This record gives sequence, C-alpha cells and structure tokens, in this order.
Amino acid sequence: MSGLLRHNRYMILAVAVTLSTGAMAQSASLLPELQRLALPVESKRLADFEPNPSAMFYRDSVSLSTLSFSADRTEEEKPVMEQLGDGHLLFGLSAASYSRLGQSSVVWGDAAFTTGSYRDVRWSDCIDYRRIAPYVLGDEAGGNLSTRCYSFSGGYAKNIGRWSAGVEAGYRAEIAYRNRDPRVKTVVSDLDISLGASYEVNSGHVIGLDADLNVYNQNCDLDFYSPVNEINTYTLTGLGTYYRRFMGNTNKNSGYSSLGYAIGLQFLPIKGERGLSATVKYGHYRMEQQLRNFNNLTLGFTDNDLIDFCVGYSAGLSRTLLIRPSIEGMIHRRRGTENLFGTSAGASYDKIGSRSPYSCDNARFGLSLPLQIAFGRTTYVTLNPNLSFENETEGYSEPYRHLQVSHLIPGLKADLSAVSSGIWLWNFSLEGSFAKASAETPVLTDLETDTALGQCVLSNYSMLCADRTSLGAMIGISRPVSSFILSLSASYGFTDYCNEGVCHCAVVTLSAKF
Repeated sequence: MSGLLRHNRYMILAVAVTLSTGAMAQSASLLPELQRLALPVESKRLADFEPNPSAMFYRDSVSLSTLSFSADRTEEEKPVMEQLGDGHLLFGLSAASYSRLGQSSVVWGDAAFTTGSYRDVRWSDCIDYRRIAPYVLGDEAGGNLSTRCYSFSGGYAKNIGRWSAGVEAGYRAEIAYRNRDPRVKTVVSDLDISLGASYEVNSGHVIGLDADLNVYNQNCDLDFYSPVNEINTYTLTGLGTYYRRFMGNTNKNSGYSSLGYAIGLQFLPIKGERGLSATVKYGHYRMEQQLRNFNNLTLGFTDNDLIDFCVGYSAGLSRTLLIRPSIEGMIHRRRGTENLFGTSAGASYDKIGSRSPYSCDNARFGLSLPLQIAFGRTTYVTLNPNLSFENETEGYSEPYRHLQVSHLIPGLKADLSAVSSGIWLWNFSLEGSFAKASAETPVLTDLETDTALGQCVLSNYSMLCADRTSLGAMIGISRPVSSFILSLSASYGFTDYCNEGVCHCAVVTLSAKF
C-alpha cells in the first residue's frame, strides 16, 4: 500500500515537469529540463526539504500550482489488522501551490477533502488506531465507517543573507460514523505548527533546525438505536486484554487527546549541488484516553518516542549517470500506563495507583541504491535495488504475553520517463519485493482463543508473521493543454500474505497543473 502511494506521488511529481507557470505552454524545449523534477532521484531530494519550513526556500526555483482528483480502492481477502478493516474506497480532491514571491521569499499551501468508507472495522470505535492504540473502546460487531476529512496547511519562508527562517501550520478535521449498532460518531481535530531556521554553511550546503508542536483531540460517541441489544463495549488495553470493570454497553463515549513535540536537524545540498544530505528528527507525544460516561476518567495513556533519520549521497558518475545511495531508519517506542481505581461515588472513581504493563517497539531500516540513466534529453531510466529490515515487538506483563516478528525485505524498482512528439510525457514504474518473516514462538498466557477478541489477536498475529510477496505497477501520461498541463495516472498493487490472504489496491489520479 505504501509503495503504491509513493508511486502516486512520483506521478504527481512526474507531471510537475511542466510546472513553471506558463513555461511549458511557451516553449516545449524546456520540457527535458523541467522533467528533471519528476525523476525518482530528484523527487526524493525535493522531499528532504519539506520537514523544515525554512529549508523550503531552497527546495526549488519553480513556482507551481496543482489541482487533483483521486480515487483509491483497497480490498483485503483477510484483514491485515481487524481494527483497520479489510479495505476502503476513498475519493479525494486537493489543491496545492508553491510560489516564489521574489528573490528572497517563498510561500506554499494546500487544501484537501477526502470522503469514502472503511469496510468492516472491528474492535476499534475510533479512527487513527495506529496512533491511539492500544487504549481504545471496541466491540465485536463492527461495521463500515464512513468518513469525511478536511485538511489545510500553509507556510512562508524568508531569506536574509545566509540565513532563512520559516513557519508552517496545518490543520485536519475528520468525522467518521457507522450506520448500525453500535452507531459510532467520531470527530478528530489535529493541529500542527512548525518553526525553522537554516544557515548556508558554504555555497553548496545548508544546515537547518526545526521545532514542531502537535495538538490532537478525538471525541467518539456511540448510540444504540435498538432498545434491546447484547453488544458489549470493551475498554481494550492491548493484546486481547481489557478492563473488565468498565465493559458493557453503558460505557459508550470516549475521548483521546495528546500534546506532542518534535525537533529536527538537516544538512542539505542547495543550488543544484550534489553531495551529502542528512536529516534526523526526534518526536514525543503522550496519548490519553478519557471515559466520558465516567466523569472524564483517564483510564490509560501511552508515551511515544519516535526517531526518523535519512543519510544520502548524490553523485554524478558521468554526464548520463546519477547515483544517490541512502540509508533510512525509523524507531518507535510505545509504553502504556493504566490507572487503577478504588471505590466509586456515582460516576466518579478514586484513583489509587497505576501500572505500566504494555509495551510496543517498532523499527525499520533500509538501504537503497538508485541509479539514474539518461538517454539523451528526453528519456530517463531509474533502477533502484533496495534492502530493508523491520521488527515489531509487543508485550504485556500480567498476564504475560509476548509477540516478536521481523522481516528481511529485498526489493527492486524500475522507473521509465520518456517524452514523445515533444509534448507527451510518459511515466512507467514496476516494483517487486519479498518479505521473509522470522517470528519467535508467541506467548499468549490466558488468552481466550474461543472468543471473538481472542480470534482477533490470533488473526492479526498470523498476518503479521506471514511471508509477503508484493508487486506494483504504475502508468502515467501528461501533456500541455492551453495554459495548463493535464495528467492522468493509474497504479495497481498486489500483496500475497503467503497462506493467509491477498490484498489488491488501485489508485487513479487526474491532475491539472499551472
């Protein structure tokens, strides 16, 4: 799925070959130079500037605006994770702009609307499960979740001499609901603010520092329209455990909130220079769960630490060969704390202590060796062999439960970009990978495997520890029409979770650039 989304971004960037305002319409001879922005090696370089708003000043010399419509469909024969459902159908409309106001400042912004549904979501009556887990309300019945999501962001960067400063803010509002008992209605508010500064250490490189703040809230309400029902809501605490004291169908409303921060450091080549690039970011947030029906009682919270880094080196081996090896990594450490309560007075409970039985650690490291080959000024081929390693460890102390799975994933991706008749830009991409799993013997003490919740844990684990074969393809085409560029792309992905099930994903995007 993530590979397909990357394909889609490459296509969107691929049509950016025409994106100097009016330049394409004025002179088709500029196309090969602008096409450089669409190539995988170059698109990755451009993405390195996005975490720091001050570095956006150096991102590119081209001003561009984009309007896009997309349709995204995924079907899973067996859900990879029941809390996320077994597929979705989403439609999106978005607009984005990056504009240079002169020699010393740049502005950018985007707005997007997404609507659709997630199919057969169970054991989670909220959205953003990966961010909130494991302390959620959930039920066995589940069902389809319809969603509407609005997002906006904008930024400004200013250059003064060898210094640049920037600010960026983004906001996401999302509502999701289910039309059968228990009827979920959840509302998300997600605010991001980022400040950054950069300094040109020499004529070809810049060093940057950024600080980010995130404020997140989600309110989730449940209603039962049927006057007689036996659907229990569980206060889940991870790996099939739950707080028995607060289960039932009277505990219907919950809230989730977090305040997070992050700091990042970048060392990037600018002004078209090649060479070393390095980025690292550390973030932390605490996610709390409140039970609204029990006087906003904080049942549990997780402390989350995240580290992301990437080191790459871009070098021209000849006039037609460009290589950009890179090493990337991600580490996510989550620790869960549950509050303990004594006697109650109505809906109020006295807190008498806490314990921290839950832990989850995720890590991913990858090496890629993209080689870009130019055939004249109108045809480029990029070959990208890659190797990654991922590991997930999840545990609970009492009752003792422990799962650990790792995957070694070799892969290969090939991209072709070519111009025909001076105006048509074609993009083709193929990729494949195989993830070989290595799993420790699971320990699931006292797990009730004959219940729906126990079956959910076993099903999620069987998908996690399966070998995976993934294949993907993308085709895109664009051409100038009047004063703007029209483009169309389609991508398809297939993943076989060996002996467990298969997943199909297709994305179609129609864009206009000017």
